[in-house]
Order: sequence, then structure tokens, then C-alpha cells
Amino acid sequence: MIRFLLSAIIAAFLIIHPAIALATLADDLQAEIDQKQAQIQELEKQIANYQTMIKNSQSQGTTLKQQISKMETQIKKLEAEVRLNQTKISEANLKIRGLTSDIQTQSIALENQKTSLGQILRTIDEYDQENPFSLVLKNNNFSDFLNQVQYIEDLQTNVQAKLLEVKNLKAQLETQKGDYENQKNQLQDLQGQLNGKSLALDDQKDQKADLLVATKNQEKQYQAMLSDLQKKRDQIENEIYKIEEKLRLEINPNSLPTARKGLLAWPVTGQTITQSFGCILTSFAIKSYPACTANGKKGGFHNGVDIDTGTGDPVYAVLDGTISGVGNLGKYAYGKWITINLNNGLTVLYGHLTAQSVSVGQHVKIGGVIGYSGSTGYSTGSHLHFSVYATDTFEIQQKSYGPLPVGGSVNPMNYL
Repeated sequence: MIRFLLSAIIAAFLIIHPAIALATLADDLQAEIDQKQAQIQELEKQIANYQTMIKNSQSQGTTLKQQISKMETQIKKLEAEVRLNQTKISEANLKIRGLTSDIQTQSIALENQKTSLGQILRTIDEYDQENPFSLVLKNNNFSDFLNQVQYIEDLQTNVQAKLLEVKNLKAQLETQKGDYENQKNQLQDLQGQLNGKSLALDDQKDQKADLLVATKNQEKQYQAMLSDLQKKRDQIENEIYKIEEKLRLEINPNSLPTARKGLLAWPVTGQTITQSFGCILTSFAIKSYPACTANGKKGGFHNGVDIDTGTGDPVYAVLDGTISGVGNLGKYAYGKWITINLNNGLTVLYGHLTAQSVSVGQHVKIGGVIGYSGSTGYSTGSHLHFSVYATDTFEIQQKSYGPLPVGGSVNPMNYL
């Protein structure tokens, strides 16, 4: 019996001793996490201020000085977003360390409780193996025998409590392991976002450098370049409209999946539509898109939807499919773009990307990151242009300004 009590004391020490050290580690980690969270809040405020400045600059007149200022603000915003992602990654790593420590603590406690429970069960078993007469002879008097019987009964009562404690410890351990996996997944997402923001930052710096080289920092040259660029952009937009106007007539309705909300996942995290599909009658659409007529009124035709998103935000596959095109139209139309054949009669286009992370022929799964949003091509600000085509009308035509994706477009909102 003394041996059993000594074992129980040792087991209790093993539970307490590492727990003290791990608790100290947890306190230190929490202090670091609190510091990171304060830094995150400050960076988020900076980013919000930069975003306001960028939106305000979009309504101002277009001069070289204003454009450079807008680019510099965008660069500062992206630099802050890079720091924000780096800080969030550090915070996630700290939380993972903390969870690893918690899992270690719970594992130690669980193993020691199992050991303690095993010792109790062995003691009870040893007691059950002896007959009452032998037990009486082993004790100095009958009262010692009765005390031992009572002690064994108490142990038997405590077995159920120990079993419940082991069960609870196992449940806590499973929860902590689940939290650990969630943090690991979050860390992976943050690392992807950091990659996107870093690529967007490099792209924005390159655009600023190219603009200064092209204009030699002269307003007159900038305005001349802007005028030529706008004329070329208008020509290309009209060319796309004429091609796709014919292709829309070739759509076979039977080749399309039945219209259903949720058939396609959203291509970005946000779901704010800044420009809808079809013949739009707003002044912006009339000014920005090829002329069309709706209900006897003049409008501008838009062959997809524009979804608000930040520069460098991840862009996702909306369904399983195969990458059918990856291209760059420079400062025209969709800029950097990707198309996916969804193998269900639909092909989708992602435009104005800051970077692409897939290649033609690659199979992608729904929710997989295929690139990062931006403002390349004919765009006044960061957003994703998303078009849906009937696959049997879709093609990629080679133009002097780059590979141009065209097809018979349908309303994406029939499927998103």
C-alpha cells in the first residue's frame, strides 16, 4: 500500500512539474501575441487611411503628378499590407507554439492520469485475488482489515471519477488539436496573401518606374501618351464587343447548365458588385463601355461583373476545371487574365489580375488560389472582372496587343 501511495505522489509531481514550466511559457507567448495584436490594429488603421486617400484620388483630374501621387499612396498601402501579413503570420506562429505547449501539457496530464488509473486498478485486482481470511491474517488486528476494505471500496468509487477525468482530458486534447490545425490552415492562407501583396507591390513599383521612363516626368508627354492609350483602349473594347455580339448569337442554351445560384463559388472573398452584366445605362458605363441599346435607351455593354477587392487579394477557382488560358494584354482590356474550362459547358474569365499562379493545362480544384487581384489593363482601380462564357463559343484570338479571350457571354449572376 505504501508503494502505491508513493507512486501516486510521483505521478502527481509529474503532472504539476512540467505544467508549471509550460504555464510560464504560455504567459510569455500571450504577452507577445498581445503585442502583435496591437501592431495589427495600428497597421489596419494605416491601411484604411491609405484606402480613403486612393478612393478620393480616383475622382480627381488626371495629371502626371496626381497619377504618381496615387501610385505612391498605393505603394505605401501595399507596403503596410505586407507588414500586416507578416505580423499576422508572426501572431499565428505564436498561437501555434502556444497550442503546441497546451497539447504537450494535456498529453502529459492524460498519460499520468492513465498511469494513476492503472495503479489503482492493479491495487484493486491484487486485493480481489486474495481471500478474506488471508487478508485478516496479514493485518495486525481486525480493525486494520476493515480499514483496508474501506480503502479499497473508496478506490473503486474513485475509478469512475478517474475514467471521467481521462475522458474529459481526451476531449480537451482533441479540441486543442483541432485549433492547432485551424491555425496551421490560417497560417498557410496568410502566407499566400503575403505572396499576393508582395507581387502586387513589385508590380506597382514597376508601373511607376515605367511611367516615369515613358513620360520623362513631363506632363505634356504624359497627356499625349494618355490620349493615345485611351484611343487604343476604346478601339479594343469595341473590337471585343463586335466579336462577342456575334458569338452570343451562337450560344446553344442546351449546352449550358441550368441557371442556379451557388453553382459557382465566389471568385474572391468579397461579394460587392461594382458593375453588373449587360447593357448598363449609367453615365460611367456609357462612357467606359461600347455603345448598346436597352429598352430603347443608349447604354454601355459590360460582358461580366466587376467585384470590389483589394490589390493583391487571393483569387479562387469557382469550380473544378482546367486552365484554358493565361495571358497579359498589358494596359488594354483585361490586363493579366486567366480562363478556366469548368467542364460543364461554361468557361470563366478573371481579369485585371496583378499576378497569375497557374499555367495552361493545369487542373484546379474549387477554392484553390489561381492568382491575385489588381488593376492591370483598362481599369480605374483594384477590382476583379469576372465573365462567364458558353464554352462552345469560347476562343483565344492572337492580336498585336496580346492573346485576347472572347466568347458568347452570359450573366454570371445566374450561377454565382
